[in-house]
Amino acid sequence: MWYLFGTIIGLQLLADVGFSPTFSRVIAYGMGGASKSDIKDFRNIKPIIDPKQPNWKTIELICSTMRAVYLRLTGILIFLLATFGTWALVKPISVTNDLTSAWIAWVVILVVSTVSLLGNSYSSYLQGVNQIALLRRWEALTSLGSIITSVLVLLLGGRLLALVIANQIWLIINFLRNRWLCQIVEEGRFQKFSSHEFDQTVFRGVWSSAWRSGVGVFMGYGLVQLSGIFYAQVSSASEVASYLLALKLIQVITQFSQAPFYSKIPMMARLRSEGNLEKQVSVAKRGMILSYWTYIIGFIGLGILATPLLNLIGSNTAFINPLLWSLMGLSNFTHRYGAMHIQLYSTTNHIIWHIADGVSGLIYLTISLMTFKLIGIYSFPLGALCGDLGFYCWYSAKHSYQSLGVTFWSFEQSVTLIPFITMLTYFAVTLIMSTNINWM
Repeated sequence: MWYLFGTIIGLQLLADVGFSPTFSRVIAYGMGGASKSDIKDFRNIKPIIDPKQPNWKTIELICSTMRAVYLRLTGILIFLLATFGTWALVKPISVTNDLTSAWIAWVVILVVSTVSLLGNSYSSYLQGVNQIALLRRWEALTSLGSIITSVLVLLLGGRLLALVIANQIWLIINFLRNRWLCQIVEEGRFQKFSSHEFDQTVFRGVWSSAWRSGVGVFMGYGLVQLSGIFYAQVSSASEVASYLLALKLIQVITQFSQAPFYSKIPMMARLRSEGNLEKQVSVAKRGMILSYWTYIIGFIGLGILATPLLNLIGSNTAFINPLLWSLMGLSNFTHRYGAMHIQLYSTTNHIIWHIADGVSGLIYLTISLMTFKLIGIYSFPLGALCGDLGFYCWYSAKHSYQSLGVTFWSFEQSVTLIPFITMLTYFAVTLIMSTNINWM
């Protein structure tokens, strides 16, 4: 139940409909001097006369529009969680030994989730004004507080309900923390914004990008997370727990490895608005290299140490077998490649996520459903890998290269080649070892 709750909480990203990255990107354009009429498309670059001077009037209109949008999204989220979320939990909760506590825990999550979504407006502002390092430092501290609190709850004999309450309290603290940070950065301008206008020009510039991003997130991240909910309806509790644990660990590694690249997105959006493509390429390459190696070290290290560590703490959940882990890791690596290029191209504010993730998501669904009865849980990472290699990666990268005026080889020879060979080698070694064990 804890893993399922975590999966559903993660799916709340879908309720954002792609607005959070879009708002942070257009705020970054405003920091580069763009007016509200400029924010719709930056494919055809016209360098701004004074790129170092933020356009605070534009940023104020963006923020007022953003508040109005998130109030509406919160209402939609409540409906979706109360209906589809509750339906997905009926079967798993029905086999628990404390139905009342499980349902109360779900109500707590339902209530706090509305506050959490409203808080996206604050994190979008902080990222847009390039205060990502500050935001991530505070996130690290509050995450540590959440971990310590959860451990204390378990040591004191707390069960599922107490653990959920402890976890959700920290989400409220995160909301209050980001609100406070918005009030102290950039000389407290956020607090001084007086406009409450829902600006149609801003919304039109944001909406065309946001809905495409939202569709992309659902067909990519959403389908992978939904695989865990689907698996929970058809498999045993122990097998589901192992798979959801692996999904969670992959998610943690992926999010950690995103930091070197994703933290530079507002800067790259600003460089795009200023017309400085050479600097944008340099920043992107450096961020990608660090992201790849952070992912590889974390993934391979955890693949080696996960089982001994779980045994050490006496976990009731076994780690998945090495072959499944390596296949999940390879599919996530290829997705990292495509995702970073699609983020790089998105600095033009021309969003292709709905096409890239839409087509690859359909490939993922087709392959997974066709092979599930034959190879079981392996069908999910296999489908994801087919979707990435079959469409997502090359489609995203092609647009990225064209927007920057570079070629595949000139960009990737010093960035992706060695990390990709490393991942392929790890997968091949795992496959050979698993095959030898089966023969024996």
